[in-house]
Amino acid sequence: MSIYIDKVIGLSHRYTLKGDTPVILLIVICVLISLGYLNKYNRNEKLVKIDCYIIFSYLCCMSDDAEILLEILHDILGDEKLHYESKGQISFDCPICDEEQHKGNLEVNYFEHVYKCWSCGDENNTKGPLGKLIDNFGNKKQKKIYNLLQPEQHKPKEKRKDILKLPDGFTLFKDSSLVYPVRRQAYSYLTQRGITDNIIEKYGIGFCDKGAFSGRIIIPSYDSKNKLNYFIARSWDPNSRAKYKNPESSKDEIIFFENTINWNDDIHLCEGAFDAIFLPNSIAMLGKHMSDLLLNTLYEKANGNIIICLDSDAWNDGVKLFHNLNGGRLYGKVKIIKLTGDADVADLRGDISDYFYTMK
Repeated sequence: MSIYIDKVIGLSHRYTLKGDTPVILLIVICVLISLGYLNKYNRNEKLVKIDCYIIFSYLCCMSDDAEILLEILHDILGDEKLHYESKGQISFDCPICDEEQHKGNLEVNYFEHVYKCWSCGDENNTKGPLGKLIDNFGNKKQKKIYNLLQPEQHKPKEKRKDILKLPDGFTLFKDSSLVYPVRRQAYSYLTQRGITDNIIEKYGIGFCDKGAFSGRIIIPSYDSKNKLNYFIARSWDPNSRAKYKNPESSKDEIIFFENTINWNDDIHLCEGAFDAIFLPNSIAMLGKHMSDLLLNTLYEKANGNIIICLDSDAWNDGVKLFHNLNGGRLYGKVKIIKLTGDADVADLRGDISDYFYTMK
C-alpha cells in the first residue's frame, strides 16, 4: 500500500490540477479512498489501486472537463461518428438499437450534459441527462469520475421513488389459456431456448400481450423481502429493433434474484437473466460489470464459492472481476469459467462443468 501511494506522490511532481491547484489535493483524495476501501474490504489492496489510479489518470492527465468527458464517452460508446467541437456535439452508434449498422444516431451534447438517440430515444427512453447514459452503460469508475465533474445544475434532484410494478398486460403462463395465440408465441420462444416449465414456474416468468411491453417475455426479480425490485423484458420477435426494454429503476441499486439466493451455498455470477435461470443459486449482474451494492453484499454475506460465468467476449472483464473479489474473507473462494466460441451459459443450458479455468 505504501509503495503504491509513493508512486502516486512521485507522479504528482509532474502534474498540476486545473488552475494550478496543487496536486497534493488529489493525493489526499487517493489516500482517503485507499483507507476507506482497505477498511471496507479487509485490506484488499487490488480494489484500492483501481480507484486511485483511474481518478489520478483522468483528472491529472486531461486538460479540462470536456477532454475528460470525451475520454469517458469514447471508453463507453467507442469511436465517434461526427464531432462539432464548437457546439460540444458528438455522435456515436446507439448501444441499444444500432446492432452494428453504424448509423451514429446517438448524439451527446457535453456542454449541456444531455444525450438522445434519434432512432429509439422515445421507444426505449435512450435520452435525458448525460449522467443517466453513464449510469446505464458505464462502469463504476466512470460514474465516480463523472460525479466529480458534473456541474451542480446538471446533478439529479432528489425525488420520491415510484414503487416498481410489473408492466401492464403481464400474465403468468399458468394463468393463460394454452390455445391463446400470444401465449403460444411466447411459450414457443422459451422452449426453443431450452427453458422448461420448472424454470418458468420457479422464476415466475410471464409475458405481456398489451401496453408498452407487449410482445415481450418478462423475467421478474424480487428482493430479500419478496418485493419486486426489477424485471427483464425480452422481445420474442426476431425482427424487433430493441431486443430488451427494461424499467427505469436503477439496476445498480438491486440484486437480481435476491430472494432466491442462499448465501451459504456456492453462488454463480452471470451477465444476464437468461443465463442465470440455468444455474443454481445464481445472480444476474445485468451486464459485464458488478455494482458496488453486489460487491459489498458478497463480501459481507457469501460463505461458499463464487463462480464467475460471463460470456466468452467478456473474458477480460471476468478476469478483472476475479481479482476484485479474490481478497479478504473471499480469498481462494472465487472460481471462473472460460467459455469458447460464441456460446454463453444459456446456449449450454447451464452445463459449464468442462469450462472451469484455473487462474495463475
